[in-house]
Amino acid sequence: MTSKPARQTSARFRSNLTSTKTLLDSLVRLNPVSLLANPVMFIVELTFFIVTAMSIYPPAFYPVANSSMRIYYVEVALIVLLTVWFSTLADALAETQAKNTASSLRSLESEVQSKKIVTEADLRRIVTTPSTALRKGDLILLEKNDVVPIDAEVLEGIGMVDESLLTGESTPVRKAPGDEVIGGSKVISDTLTARVTVNPEDTYISEMIRLVESSKRPRTPNEVAVTSVLIGLTAIFTIIVVALLGLSITLDLAVDLSVLIALYVCLLPTTIGALLPSIGLSGVSRLYRRKIVAKSGRAVERAGDTDVIILDKTGTITVGNRQAVEFIPVNSHTEKEVGEAAFLSSWHDDTPEGRSLIRLAYEDGFVPRELNALGVSEVYEFSASTRTSGVKISQGTGFMLPKGDKSGRERGRLRRKFEAHQEAGSAIAEDETEIIKGAPDAIKKIARSIPSNFDALVDRISSQGDTPLAVTRNREVIGVIRLKDVLKPGIREKILSVKVMGIRPVMLTGDQPLTAKSIASEVGIDEFRPEAKPEDKYDIVTKEQAETRVVAMIGDGTNDAPALAVADVGLAMNSGTQAAKEAANMVDLESNPAKIIEVVMLGKQLLMTRGAVTTFSIANDVAKYFAIVPVMFASTLPELKALNILGLGLNTAVLSALIFNAIIIPLLIPLALRGIRFKPTSTMALFIKNALIYGVGGIIVPFIGIKVIDIALLSIGG
Repeated sequence: MTSKPARQTSARFRSNLTSTKTLLDSLVRLNPVSLLANPVMFIVELTFFIVTAMSIYPPAFYPVANSSMRIYYVEVALIVLLTVWFSTLADALAETQAKNTASSLRSLESEVQSKKIVTEADLRRIVTTPSTALRKGDLILLEKNDVVPIDAEVLEGIGMVDESLLTGESTPVRKAPGDEVIGGSKVISDTLTARVTVNPEDTYISEMIRLVESSKRPRTPNEVAVTSVLIGLTAIFTIIVVALLGLSITLDLAVDLSVLIALYVCLLPTTIGALLPSIGLSGVSRLYRRKIVAKSGRAVERAGDTDVIILDKTGTITVGNRQAVEFIPVNSHTEKEVGEAAFLSSWHDDTPEGRSLIRLAYEDGFVPRELNALGVSEVYEFSASTRTSGVKISQGTGFMLPKGDKSGRERGRLRRKFEAHQEAGSAIAEDETEIIKGAPDAIKKIARSIPSNFDALVDRISSQGDTPLAVTRNREVIGVIRLKDVLKPGIREKILSVKVMGIRPVMLTGDQPLTAKSIASEVGIDEFRPEAKPEDKYDIVTKEQAETRVVAMIGDGTNDAPALAVADVGLAMNSGTQAAKEAANMVDLESNPAKIIEVVMLGKQLLMTRGAVTTFSIANDVAKYFAIVPVMFASTLPELKALNILGLGLNTAVLSALIFNAIIIPLLIPLALRGIRFKPTSTMALFIKNALIYGVGGIIVPFIGIKVIDIALLSIGG
């Protein structure tokens, strides 16, 4: 069964192929001046003009042309022109593919109506406003089925948002206060209040389009090297054909010039010459579709040669912030008590860890009955001196007033919530409940008593590389919360794929060695550097390069810029500093550090695709040579008839080889644009596999194809 991505690629290819604009662009590219950038196809077009001239006035080419063969010359000329056109069509399709990326993004940028929240005379009202009129700082209301009009930060509410059009991930994303929502995504549940974070011209999508459209793709060093080889082969075949022409005239072998030109065109590496530019451009386009902008094609190629990947733990291997994963009660307390206490103590905690506590409690069903009392609670803000935070709740405070009520009581509630409060540990009245969470040693200072198994529990969690967070209720320790560096989905499999390809992953982290070892072991990384500083990246990159290794790394800060600049593949986060983005040769618009692994995979796929097509092209040339040459000289050198294993006639052999030479190009265009199927494995295994498929196959396929075409031509002519 065909996979969904393959069907989508096939559908896009058919759509682009039938596009009038793409077809016209391919015809315009037939201009010889345009073809100068592709020497092989330029020479093929020159042969078209020569054969065309032969068909118009054969006597000018005496004794290697015959007036009775004008129709044959026209046929040869048309097939040669078709070969060149297939080449320009491949280029046009690849460029259309890149432009379609920006066009599809631009469709997401269309103006939508938003629900702007306006406050006048202490009254809030909703004003319908075009998304293009929104400005940074505006408040907007997002309800179920609304399209998010512009990038914003959630202030109130928890809901699910569909970001599939932007990120390609089909699973809806849970959004809570502090999370970002991207313009163009869609709210599929609940209601959110958000603050606009950018002006319309600076949105996520606008930035993506701007970078995609401004990107240039000069020829890469590998392309230049391959082009040099193609030019060398072309020169060799030119000398051979010219020598054969001279030999034919000298020895009166009566070989027609059109036959020699057909042999020449078939021997030229037309397949790789036609597809080389489109392979490179489509590789960069595949990066665009993953929201990664490469400043040059060279960076993509170098990614394919990567020996070492330097990975930050935070944000690359883990989600970036510790997440609550378990509530552990002590003594006679229950998990429910710990979960409810964590919920209450984190209600006013806007940190990622605090939000994760609420989410875990909510998902486990630990929503406390005192929830409505939080509106008039006393908040203990986190303090570096106490290393604790929490809340004090007065019993029976009842309910929170609706947001539209601007009575003095609500204003008092708001003042109380955000005023400075006493540090945790102040006196507790009989009708009050105090919930405090914090570092275990800080909690021990304010707790009335310490459970006998408390220290052992804390040490066990710490020894596993996780972070313990203690919780008290009215200064009685009721449990411990396990905070864990949550691995990104699929990261272990990605690391394994990298190692299978012979690439060494090296993890950097500022954590202490125990935590670093735990995370590295969990994802299968053997080399890691704990307690690392950002500036250590530069030293690691230069050290690896000194041992002739190709290094890829990610970064987002100004202190990452030197390492990004010197790295062979430097991927900067779009959310990072300007210095980092300028120093890197790639920018990830989604700011997902784990994409450095995808970049390496795409680089490998690009190099494999180019190698496979080159191998197939050269093997084709060898096969076509042995199919045509025995037929060409069979009349004057009867000994060669034994080599005509396909039993071809002279005229049909030449036309069959030319037709096959032409049609193999469009047959390989989808492969060039999509890239060959890539499964991480060792370099040697990939080499052997491609040699068998595209090398041996490249020799067998022409014999079969030429014979089938020859039979078809004979049946038509017969």
